[in-house]
Amino acid sequence: MLSAQQLSIAGKVTNAEGEPIVGASIFIKGTQQGTASNENGLFSLNAPSNGILTIRAVGYSSIEVPINGKTNLSVQLQHVDSEIDEVVVTALGIQRSEKSLGYAAQGVTNETLNSNKQPNLVNALQGKIAGATISSTGGAPGQGANIQIRGINSIDPTRDNNPLFVIDGILMDNSTSVQGGAEVRGMSNRSVDINPDDIETINILKGGAATALYGLRGANGVVIITTKSGKAGTLKIDYQGTVGFENVNKFPKMQDTYTQGWKGVYNKDDFWPAWGPTVEEAMKVDPTHPSTLYKPFEEAFDTGNQFRNSLNISGGSEKFTFLTSLSQMKHNGVMPSTDFKTYQARLNTNFIISEKFKGGSSLAVSNSGGYRGNANRYAEQLIYWTPRYNIRDYLMENGTMKSYGDTDNPIYVANTNRLKDDVLRVIGGVDFTFSPAKWLDLMYRAGIDAYRDNREGTAIGYQGLADERLVYDNGVEGADGRGFYNVYSNNFRAINSTFIATFKHDFNEDFNAKLRLGQDIYDRYIKRTSTQGGDLTVYNWFDLGNANIIKADSYIEKYRLMGFFAELEMTYKDFLFLTLTSRQDITSSLAPKNRSFNYPSATVSYVISDHITLPEVINFGKLRFSYAQIGKDAPPYSTSSGFGPYSNLPTGYIGFTRPALLGNVELKPEFTDTYEAGFELKFFQSRLGLDFTLYNSISRDQIIQVPVTSATGFVTASINAGSIRNRGLELTLNTVPVKKDNFTWNSNINFSINRNKILEIREDLDDEIVVSSEYGYLNSTVSMRIRPGESYGTLYGRTYKRYYTADEIAQGLDKTREYDESRPLLIGANGFPVLESTSVPKKLGNVQPSWVGGWNNTFNYKNLSLNILVDARVGQSRYNQLGNFMAAFGEADYTEDRNDYKVFDGVLADGSKNTKEVWLGQGKDPKNGVDYGNGYYRDNFRGNSQFFVEDASWLRLRSVSIGYSLPQQWLDNKVIKNARISVIGNNLALWTKYSGYDPENSTTASGSNIEGFAGMTYPAVRSFLFSLNVGF
Repeated sequence: MLSAQQLSIAGKVTNAEGEPIVGASIFIKGTQQGTASNENGLFSLNAPSNGILTIRAVGYSSIEVPINGKTNLSVQLQHVDSEIDEVVVTALGIQRSEKSLGYAAQGVTNETLNSNKQPNLVNALQGKIAGATISSTGGAPGQGANIQIRGINSIDPTRDNNPLFVIDGILMDNSTSVQGGAEVRGMSNRSVDINPDDIETINILKGGAATALYGLRGANGVVIITTKSGKAGTLKIDYQGTVGFENVNKFPKMQDTYTQGWKGVYNKDDFWPAWGPTVEEAMKVDPTHPSTLYKPFEEAFDTGNQFRNSLNISGGSEKFTFLTSLSQMKHNGVMPSTDFKTYQARLNTNFIISEKFKGGSSLAVSNSGGYRGNANRYAEQLIYWTPRYNIRDYLMENGTMKSYGDTDNPIYVANTNRLKDDVLRVIGGVDFTFSPAKWLDLMYRAGIDAYRDNREGTAIGYQGLADERLVYDNGVEGADGRGFYNVYSNNFRAINSTFIATFKHDFNEDFNAKLRLGQDIYDRYIKRTSTQGGDLTVYNWFDLGNANIIKADSYIEKYRLMGFFAELEMTYKDFLFLTLTSRQDITSSLAPKNRSFNYPSATVSYVISDHITLPEVINFGKLRFSYAQIGKDAPPYSTSSGFGPYSNLPTGYIGFTRPALLGNVELKPEFTDTYEAGFELKFFQSRLGLDFTLYNSISRDQIIQVPVTSATGFVTASINAGSIRNRGLELTLNTVPVKKDNFTWNSNINFSINRNKILEIREDLDDEIVVSSEYGYLNSTVSMRIRPGESYGTLYGRTYKRYYTADEIAQGLDKTREYDESRPLLIGANGFPVLESTSVPKKLGNVQPSWVGGWNNTFNYKNLSLNILVDARVGQSRYNQLGNFMAAFGEADYTEDRNDYKVFDGVLADGSKNTKEVWLGQGKDPKNGVDYGNGYYRDNFRGNSQFFVEDASWLRLRSVSIGYSLPQQWLDNKVIKNARISVIGNNLALWTKYSGYDPENSTTASGSNIEGFAGMTYPAVRSFLFSLNVGF
């Protein structure tokens, strides 16, 4: 054939609507020569005049086109009926027809995922998945993000409720390590090691039936990531470059009237930043006082920037394809001395050895890390810093800190007290499929996920120069202020191995079945070490030999899980599907008598539109039902109480101590029973699609840590102690409102509601368990508590007393945990509201939202595209500790009324209406000389937690991106095949009543169940990015 005349052929591949098909493979039949269509559907290649072209594209029927001497071809491919033949990746990498699924699953393509160029793939999913609550914990470079699917199903706050992440069939760790006191330093969850540009699709498995084959590892849902693979044809090279800048998207509101001092008296060296006189009054006694106050919160943050580059090379033949990618990112944060770098490389291959044997491999290597700022401490020091002084003027001539009084400058501390992490990670795997007969497929996959996380914490110490003072550095005990050098290492290795045998049989034309039998092993090893060196002899020299105080510690964890599973998939006339599964897990973290357990699942999918004739406007309809039971084991070593090293001993002595947690050999696995029902409808030739799901799950035998008497020698114990329920609905609406020759509008709405309830806690325990607390002045500490009948995440705190009659008090009605705001405030004899006793904390809110939604719109006009993503979270509360501190130090905007007079609306103890006027200021009332002490805001207001547990609902313009593909005639087709420029804005607008930083933030690290505290965090950012994509 190749001896025939060679022709230079050009052509275009389109679909039935005339739209170009990107990435179609065009091969000369019988050879390995070929190419691929560009984003305008165009292709060119040399071929014999009597040859035949084989043309394929995902989602379309393949065709063969005889050349017959033609040099210009127009090829039209027909859509494969997606309602029938679309294939999705499900548990354990099994590919199944989407219409056969009896449970809810939702996918995200590369284009949708990367529309707003988020470097962390978890953040990139925000607003795009129904049933998933996704939150960035802050705006620091590389900072982690939380993802929860269908609520919290483990009561214990130490348990991870994030879903399992699987990449190309390999289980990958997505935890967040806070080793080295890094809880407040914005550490990364490990999905940050995956380059979002490498991802082809993400499929979210939500319920127990969807994740049953993963066993206990899939108890929180599963995120299945499929990375890109090479396509047969001409070598393809793609480059993408992105540059951007960012700034803080929201600041707390501050008063700008009162300056430094106490009780209205000015003192330029005073600790108190804003309880002094007005600026005008201060200038009379201090001519150097500025005429307007500085704005330390705004002036303490920089403009951040980021630079990203990625290169993707792919190609191959019909029997071997490859894809390799390289990427690099540098991100400088808005907080001084914070940054993050990543270097990533990937190699994916697929090969066909014969018709019966094929395989593939994937290897990803990444190096990431950077300087992490102590955002919690930074925010606190900003409050202590008086707006009378320029926060940017922080260095003396000798290089030491310039400050006033005993107040540390937060920028100086951020620059000299640092934590740096350096993570080297490898994720790799191979898979082979052997099909010795038409009725049998044998698949084996092995993978490894390993990383080394090295960290260094440093503080420069003390030189002893004139006018120099010790700077608080939170260092080694006994050496605070004199510098430290701490070294931490976290080594992680996980190996997983999976074997699946698939048996297929057609009983007749109407009925067929597949039986899958398999086994997998997951083996994990973790080793952590830390060496802390305090009291540096030589200033700013970081070596353990320079430290006078040394403390060391280490930890080793081993864990293994083995599973055996079976799945029976039955199909009747291609419209009725029944799937049954069973899995037996054997875990090393429970005692032998409880470590092996089994759970089943069953799903039914009924495709109505393939069985009966529906109205013409409905082109697809499906009902689905499922039941599943999923187990969850205990954290390693929960069944025993060993010994650990005791480091607080004189040099030369070695000691051991009991851990705080008492082991329990009787621990049983948790079990969750999940019921799910839903339907899918598509109208007007899929121009309108509706997917609706109802679910109900109950998790019992919850493993939680509870306080025990000190007589045991322990602080807490692990027990099976309760049950929790999650029920809710999910709605996805996909529409194409406009579809013209040159213009299309695609719209997608995701909406979900989850209602969570703690059904019970073991009877022999107290009626509540304190999960976590965060400090508030004047006993206004807010705590998250677990109580039967309430939702997980309920916040409690101190309030003002409400009026109760003597009879009601005798009945104990005033001691209930519900805060009845319909009753009048109880006003004391001094004219101020009476603060409730700290022994009677009241319910003030819940951290879980009432509903979550996202609305994604894409408009395409010729070569121009516009994407707008809006998302909302409604009905959630957050404790604003930052607001509590700002009130205490006179910096909140509302404290400007400190010299006003007020009559509080309420009643006295005898029930009569309060009429007493009080002054809100400090010291003696200028009108009558009554001493009001430290004033209303310090002696009363700040002690009421209710003022600081705020409605944290929000609506935000998550992202806007505008892209333009350069016309083909502008490009040199021999070198540049396509080019696209884009402008992206993220977090552009936020509407919320919350008074602190962005309420999406959290003071706890990603992966934590504790999300109710959003005060002193690394502030969220608004970013603007410019991107260039070029294909060669």
